[in-house]
Amino acid sequence: MVIQSAEFVSSVFKNEQIPTPYLEEVAFFGRSNVGKSTLINCITGKKIARTSSTPGKTQCLNYYLINKAFYFVDAPGYGFAKVPVSLKKSWDRMIKSWLEEHRQVRLVVQIIDARHEIQKNDRIILEWLSQYDIPIVVVANKVDKLKSNERQRTLKQLGEDAVYKLTNLIPMSATTGEGKPVFLAALSKILETRS
Repeated sequence: MVIQSAEFVSSVFKNEQIPTPYLEEVAFFGRSNVGKSTLINCITGKKIARTSSTPGKTQCLNYYLINKAFYFVDAPGYGFAKVPVSLKKSWDRMIKSWLEEHRQVRLVVQIIDARHEIQKNDRIILEWLSQYDIPIVVVANKVDKLKSNERQRTLKQLGEDAVYKLTNLIPMSATTGEGKPVFLAALSKILETRS
């Protein structure tokens, strides 16, 4: 797949605001500050997603129109977002209703930080997302920050983990672009299969 166009469409705070026409969606999930927005910029080749060093900056569903054919959706980070508990609970309800009622999501991309061991909240979210019968790709981001032996050890652990071994795992770097062709090939295959 070649991404020829990518543009920000809207920020969605409730399901009634989801942009029309309804198109297939690729949803990006990850812990706060794991690099979701940076990864979207890397994949599209454009700086369309705003990035921040402050955890919890994305507080809604941000929709990006890709090739005028489908959407990338940047979901709020989970984990250590520095936001009020009431707002976090509101996000949780919105995300759940979005996945259960909207039904346009064709692929879930869970982004994890390859520099750290599998986090409990990453595993919980992956198990929760698995119940929706939507294909899942796990991107191990920031592999460029690892030495060769660290990378091998991390990917081996993910491959042996009971939850993660059932997913399509792609080592990537949003900074260098490593893994981007593999990701785009997986994206193309899944969207073509689900159409």
